[in-house]
Amino acid sequence: MEKKNLIFVNDQNDIQAFIDQISISLGDDWEVEVVNSGRQTLEILNDRKIDLLVSELVLPDMSGAELFKEASEKYPGVIRFILTANTDRKLLMQTLGNVHQYLPKPCDSKAFLTIMKNSVRLREILSNEQLHARIAGIKSLPSPPHIYNQLIKELQSDNVSMQNIANLIKKDMGITAKLLQMINSAYFGLKNHIESPLQAVNMLGLDTVKNLVLTVGTFSQFKDPGVPGFSLETIYNYSVNVGACSRTYATILGLSRQGAEDALMAGMLFDIGKLIMVTNFYNELQESSRLAYEKSIPLFEAEREVMGVSDAEIGAHLLSLWGLPDPILEAVALHYAPRLSPSQNKNVLTAVHLAYATDHDQRHNILDENSSAIDMEYLSMLNLQGQVQSLRSFAMATAK
Repeated sequence: MEKKNLIFVNDQNDIQAFIDQISISLGDDWEVEVVNSGRQTLEILNDRKIDLLVSELVLPDMSGAELFKEASEKYPGVIRFILTANTDRKLLMQTLGNVHQYLPKPCDSKAFLTIMKNSVRLREILSNEQLHARIAGIKSLPSPPHIYNQLIKELQSDNVSMQNIANLIKKDMGITAKLLQMINSAYFGLKNHIESPLQAVNMLGLDTVKNLVLTVGTFSQFKDPGVPGFSLETIYNYSVNVGACSRTYATILGLSRQGAEDALMAGMLFDIGKLIMVTNFYNELQESSRLAYEKSIPLFEAEREVMGVSDAEIGAHLLSLWGLPDPILEAVALHYAPRLSPSQNKNVLTAVHLAYATDHDQRHNILDENSSAIDMEYLSMLNLQGQVQSLRSFAMATAK
């Protein structure tokens, strides 16, 4: 079997022991190399296939953002991690769309290896030939909303401010109206009524509002297909509820603030593949629905029998084209069957799966654990199998 190649880009000796541990753990399956400049890294990428690139945020000859921008454009198949103790928001924001994972220094070697395996497994899912064939048959895929791209540019600027962000959002009256409607819905359970984008940014924070704008702008690109059971409004409301619940579960599970924000976005976009199915593969969706009913199996399993892939993989593939980070892609791709993830740690996928399954069971009035959408095998891996009822109760109480 051909060796895989991992490059650490770091001009300091602060992680040499960490790199040695990683190299020993990976054994003969991986070739691990340390490079001390961005330019040298690009030369190596041009010379041979690199599977994983792990870089500092600031390098002697360029920033990590510049390195990853060029790497993502010329070598899109390379998995790209930032590993840094630098917390400069501007520099971190400049890497958005070009980085798959952000890891802090110091980093535990076991945690790194788990995240690394997750990313490699995710690439295997997203490189599925049947998935690519289906995606290739779609005439026009949705793209990130223009206003979202504008927000990212504003967040990367030197003089970013709450007022500037609010002014950008206000330019799109349709998205502003939908954003305020979403924030003031029962899903978010805010005590105070939000009346303007500026008030929303001040109360919820830049990251949350950015995520909400992406969701609203994404759904606005679809026309209601008028299909019973799969209307745009139904999927939208379902997704907002799962997103809000995902963030609640992330908090309960003790994930970081960034983890909670990723859970919110992944939860709100988890069903985007269903919209693509409805608008592009309606006949296959009908056949899948019939098969699911006849065999008494979940719809996503029927989709795989009919199409070779499920709506979850289709949605994750779309979001990967937008450059969203791996924790979000993994949660979208595996929210039906998280046991397929190599990770045995509580993460964004855990929160989104619990939110999806809880909502599914409530909507279908499922009380029996054997009929639940919850992946008990996965929860057993995390030692959460005995906490399902308490997690559900706590989540419902927290959301009120």
